[in-house]
Amino acid sequence: MKYLFLIILLFTTSCASLRSVEGFDTLRLKAGNFNLAAWARITKPGKPLRIYVEGDGMAWIDRRTPSADPTPGNDTVLNLAQSDSYPNVVYLARPCQYLPSDTCRPYYWTSGRFAPEIIAAEQDAVNQLMQKYNAPSAELVGYSGGGAVAALLAARMPRIRRFVTVAGVLDHEAWTSFHGDTPLSGSLNPADYKNKLEKIPQVHFIGARDQTVPSELTENFLKSYSTQENVQTIIVPNATHDQGWVNNWRRLIY
Repeated sequence: MKYLFLIILLFTTSCASLRSVEGFDTLRLKAGNFNLAAWARITKPGKPLRIYVEGDGMAWIDRRTPSADPTPGNDTVLNLAQSDSYPNVVYLARPCQYLPSDTCRPYYWTSGRFAPEIIAAEQDAVNQLMQKYNAPSAELVGYSGGGAVAALLAARMPRIRRFVTVAGVLDHEAWTSFHGDTPLSGSLNPADYKNKLEKIPQVHFIGARDQTVPSELTENFLKSYSTQENVQTIIVPNATHDQGWVNNWRRLIY
């Protein structure tokens, strides 16, 4: 009980405010029982959005201890969004990152990181963004665990015209098994929606030196599709899980 109180205290204290990001508007979205942080750079309202979905952030301190605050420890995804020249770019955090809510607890950034209520909150946030900017459609760019979120949203949202993953987790059961980690027992898995996903245009960027989500995991997932018609995979030389993306991003994304 003392440990749980400490987690809540640290989390509430560290996430009290949102910083400014140059060229982007700061947004706070109430989605389900969660508060979501977002930053948006919109130059053509009424046109499609490109929404960057954050990864799992700082979910764990070590293999046994969940973090008190899942806010990312680096700006990789935000920097990808900043370097993107697309007219309408949004960075969307995951629930419990940057902003606290009474609902937040370690379950939601550990085994329940893709829980139905988490995905529902992200879906609500995407719908709010599309409504706010009068966007007819959107594409999602998900990094690491954000790739799973992007895939799960694409499977349920007809107005998502494309999803992109960067070092993305597409089958978390295979991923946790590969690393010998505890299964994400409370989470939805994109692998269960492959019949829908294979019909959606998608691009998967794979780091040639990524040891966290190695190429064989992505390749094995995509082999389960009955067609590769809508799939493109791009191996990025020298990229690891969190290095080698930002400097190359403007020439990679299109």
